[in-house]
Amino acid sequence: MKKEIVNRTFGLFLIFLVFSLLINIGTLVLHHEEPRRGIITFEMLKLHNFLQPTVLLEPYFKKPPFHNWVLALFSTVSGSVSEFSLRIPSILSVVLTSVLIFFFSSKFFERRVALFSAVVFPTFFMVLFGYSTKCEPDTLFTFLVSSSILLWYYFMEKKREKVAWFLGYFFTSLAALTKGFPAFHFFLIAVFVYFFLKKDLKGLFSLNHLIGFISGIVPFVSWILAVPTEQALKTLFSEVTSRAPTQFNLLETIKRYVSFPFRFLLATLPWSLIVLFYLYKERESYKELLNNKLTLFLLLTFAGNFLIYWLFPGSRMRYTMPILPILAILIAVYLKEKFFLHRRARSILQFAMEFLVPIGIVAGVVATHDPSFILKQTIVFLIFAYLFYFFFLPKIDFTPIVILFAFLMVLLRGFYSSYYLSIADYKYPPVKEVAKEIAEITKDYPLYAKTKYLQLCFYVEKYRDKVLPYSSKPPENSLFLSEKPEGNVLKEFSPGKHKFYLCSLSIETIDGRVLEAESRKTKSQ
Repeated sequence: MKKEIVNRTFGLFLIFLVFSLLINIGTLVLHHEEPRRGIITFEMLKLHNFLQPTVLLEPYFKKPPFHNWVLALFSTVSGSVSEFSLRIPSILSVVLTSVLIFFFSSKFFERRVALFSAVVFPTFFMVLFGYSTKCEPDTLFTFLVSSSILLWYYFMEKKREKVAWFLGYFFTSLAALTKGFPAFHFFLIAVFVYFFLKKDLKGLFSLNHLIGFISGIVPFVSWILAVPTEQALKTLFSEVTSRAPTQFNLLETIKRYVSFPFRFLLATLPWSLIVLFYLYKERESYKELLNNKLTLFLLLTFAGNFLIYWLFPGSRMRYTMPILPILAILIAVYLKEKFFLHRRARSILQFAMEFLVPIGIVAGVVATHDPSFILKQTIVFLIFAYLFYFFFLPKIDFTPIVILFAFLMVLLRGFYSSYYLSIADYKYPPVKEVAKEIAEITKDYPLYAKTKYLQLCFYVEKYRDKVLPYSSKPPENSLFLSEKPEGNVLKEFSPGKHKFYLCSLSIETIDGRVLEAESRKTKSQ
């Protein structure tokens, strides 16, 4: 493929990808671990304490603060801590990782492989639908880990060892500042594999290695020394070991070991399925990967890190995300000669668009019973599909199987963003509305949390624009949120299946009015 065609296709792919991810990015309420990230970011900005993360004013050591520094930066630029400002860094991390893969691959392979590898990574199912728009540190961690390995290899091959070692450990240090000690094994396995293949293990003990290590890990060590060091190290080590089960169960262990590879195949769809198809069809085709020095390095680095999470009890699938950029390059090399007929490729894309619209409309109306709401989402998706069909399709060669499936996956992501995210928020319990009501009622009073239901706590902090401290024994002259009735129950809230109570040990009315028909008094717990 010509350089101009490759660059144009990659640029159009990134535009199409970002468009699909931005649709309804700020619609769905923060959920799972997202509220925790939001609270830490909010309290960092309010307290101007960027070294010690806190959750409801309690010190938090389980994750170092680099991810939250990035969230704080985007929240400052956007003007508030919001769903948009908390999720946009994940999109940026995916895009930067894709650009990094493109740059690296273009230096060692033909440009077609660079393009293919750069579009494979963001279209892995786990990345595209799992974490690309979630306020979690995993995509940032993946970018930093892959930067440490790929840039280190690039500069080592260019015989610029000082730069290689410094950048390798610097990005590993930033990765450790994001998710802790696991950052180091990703990089060190790659380093060991490199010198093992060169049959030069003595290179591990060079002066340049020592200098790069000492200078590169400064960011992580500086943070460790700036906070209560013993507690930070103890918590970070416990995070590594806490995933292991406390009791050994033979049946569960066998089940986990057997299921892990299959769950990984699901997480890496559609590429895992496509590769398995061609491995079955062309049994000897994988040998090219073993005959190339770089692909063998990538293959062994991938295998070494994969085995750690396969064998370590308690591993979660997202822990393997940092090795997906390496896998993307290997897949691109393997599939570089696989093509579709042009007419068939175009027909597949046309059929996908024609099939998705009625599915979205019917499923949306059944789920919400609100045709006017679904009409709005359909208009959004039709705009997305129209631009794809009339702007992108005529400018791109879809005959390579990698390009066809990459764009097909992004089309599916546009459908997911347009319909699923909006319907999920439509059906979600009214947590935001409850938080707004609590903020309005309590705006002139000190408020504490006697609950760690962080989803509600985040939105109460956001709408009050004040830090919400946790306290097991709130002051008598304050209000507090509890999951059980205590003292004077001023109001009960029911966002979904959960119940919360606005209580006080001494206050019976607010602004001279009793919020319940009759203020209920319960024995203080």
